[in-house]
Amino acid sequence: MNCVEMCGRDYEGSVRLSIVENTYRLNHINQTYDFVKRTREEYAKLNKAEMSIWEAIELLNSFVDESDPDLDEPQIQHLLQSAEAIRKDYPNEDWLHLTALIHDLGKVLFHSKFGSLPQWAVVGDTQPVGCAFDESIVYHKYFKENPDYNNPAYNTKLGIYSEGCGLENVLMSWGHDDYMYMVAKGNGTTLPSAALFTIRYHSFYPMHNKGAYQYLMNDEDRENLKWVQTFNKYDLYSKSIVRVDVEKVKPYYESLIKKYFPEKLKW
Repeated sequence: MNCVEMCGRDYEGSVRLSIVENTYRLNHINQTYDFVKRTREEYAKLNKAEMSIWEAIELLNSFVDESDPDLDEPQIQHLLQSAEAIRKDYPNEDWLHLTALIHDLGKVLFHSKFGSLPQWAVVGDTQPVGCAFDESIVYHKYFKENPDYNNPAYNTKLGIYSEGCGLENVLMSWGHDDYMYMVAKGNGTTLPSAALFTIRYHSFYPMHNKGAYQYLMNDEDRENLKWVQTFNKYDLYSKSIVRVDVEKVKPYYESLIKKYFPEKLKW
């Protein structure tokens, strides 16, 4: 299977292929260790805005993910489609319903309040920086233009890391996943660790779809991985042209937000 056939997404058949490929080209060239470290430190301050979870959801309504070849739907529909599909199959796991609803909220980085970051710094598959880029990563060829590719400190299998160090200690390419994880954790969410792991690594397709980077994981990572893989089925395959009635389902999700988050969050 080549890089444009992976992960259950139709890259070759997509009419948006050139847009998708260019997003990944820029991502792979610019996502260096230094860029990620600097950007993560800036956004970890959580000083860009103060708003509720639902306000963040509404902020995404005009946003279309240019790294996704499958759908031109507003983000609010993708979030609700994923959440409703999981709710149907896992009715007793309310934390998983909410995880599905909020998993992409880090895409507020695209908004002017958050610096209007370019698409390559917000969306797309994620991968570790500070070590070699695995061959399974989609559009891998563009990493050859990344300064870290030829840096001996970063281009070996382990790079700056040690075997089994745990993903918590691994720097990931910057984007909406890690940002939403920081927002949730920084605001004292009571969601379980599996939820935070899912939010943080749901775009880490080389790991949960191709089995790459297993040597960096610890036992807790491997335990939580099964939830990412469960969630991923709904993240990919719940996408539909049938729209969810927002007002009908909103009260249920607002009750979950109240259960697991404060009313207002620092972003």
